[in-house]
Amino acid sequence: MISFLLFYSFLFGTNIPFKVGETLSYQASFSGLDAATGKLKVIEKEIVNDISTFHVRFTARTHGFADYLFPIHDVIDLWLDDKTLLPVKVIKNISEGNYKKTRETLLNQKAGYAIVNKDTILIEMGTHSPYSLFYYFRNEDLRIQDIKSFSTIDGKQVTSLEMQFNRGIQIKVPAGEFLCTEVTPVRFDQKKFKNDAKMAIWFTNDDARIPVQIWLKLKFGALILKLKTVSN
Repeated sequence: MISFLLFYSFLFGTNIPFKVGETLSYQASFSGLDAATGKLKVIEKEIVNDISTFHVRFTARTHGFADYLFPIHDVIDLWLDDKTLLPVKVIKNISEGNYKKTRETLLNQKAGYAIVNKDTILIEMGTHSPYSLFYYFRNEDLRIQDIKSFSTIDGKQVTSLEMQFNRGIQIKVPAGEFLCTEVTPVRFDQKKFKNDAKMAIWFTNDDARIPVQIWLKLKFGALILKLKTVSN
């Protein structure tokens, strides 16, 4: 009975440690230049394809000299099932230097397919966007995770990943110093990601599991985001 109640509680999102209005603001650096900012915001609750979702947005942009040297203005909107935190819809607007791309992805997790722009891609139940991981792991007890496996979809590319957990890491960011668990996705086939992209996320070891530091290896360099403020 206890196991059932714990499962029921997770399934219906009663323990989700964020709410509409939460804004995580980051100080960011791109390839060593401290001239960028980032933000994760829970915008509102919306119904998408008859599913109740959290609409969340990730933004990253350069400022000052870095914006002149190599401008980054990325906006990724995600609609996450408010019970499972799996992505239902993703809209990516990427602008990195001369590279610009807009893409919309609709995911039907139960039916096992995603529509990327107008193309249909087969997926497994439980497929994530790389960016949905910022929120998905906030509803997971990272203290008891060992290895977790699932697939991500980015554009038309579906990749099988194994999540590796490194606990007890002390991270210092503008918002303070935190004991964290590092979550890093690794491909099953050990090949490099498309465009050599990689990711690592450091979540606080408390019930909020806030991503206080994010490392993203982009096409032309690395973006490091360090938490500056939290507001609701």
